[in-house]
Amino acid sequence: MKKSNIIAIGVLALAGLIGARNFYTTLYPQHVVNINGNTLNLGQVYSQNLLSTVTITADGATLLTVTSPLTTIVKQLTMELKHDVNKGNRKLDNGEKMQLSTAYFNTNITIQLSTFVVYKSQYYKAISMPLESVAVSYTAKDELQFNDIIELAQRYQNKIQQTFNNNYNFID
Repeated sequence: MKKSNIIAIGVLALAGLIGARNFYTTLYPQHVVNINGNTLNLGQVYSQNLLSTVTITADGATLLTVTSPLTTIVKQLTMELKHDVNKGNRKLDNGEKMQLSTAYFNTNITIQLSTFVVYKSQYYKAISMPLESVAVSYTAKDELQFNDIIELAQRYQNKIQQTFNNNYNFID
């Protein structure tokens, strides 16, 4: 056999192996995540859910906690803050009523935003992966209005959704 025939057969065999590998990974995807420093192979992912929590604390006391799917966290937070405004307005005279756009915390607060993904996959019945956690502190003199908190949560939601879509979304 000529040397060129041997090279051609070798190239065809290599191309066949690469094609077979690509075909196998298309049929049986191997999705990998890193959880607490451990690399885990999820295999095929059947479902994935993003769950977010917004917690507002002051002086070690929790003022508000909202947990919901990432897609509805801003809506749930807005509802809770509106509820707090309405509750506060019950004690005020008509001329002193607050609005969501004018209400603010008159104390030092910390806003904790966190999200994790729950995967159900070929190799795990349900496994949680922390995606991101952010804490932001404000002083009383900042007069952080409730609308500012909602806007912060909206920016966080958009950023996390983009991060998830780019790196951890294993279902098209």
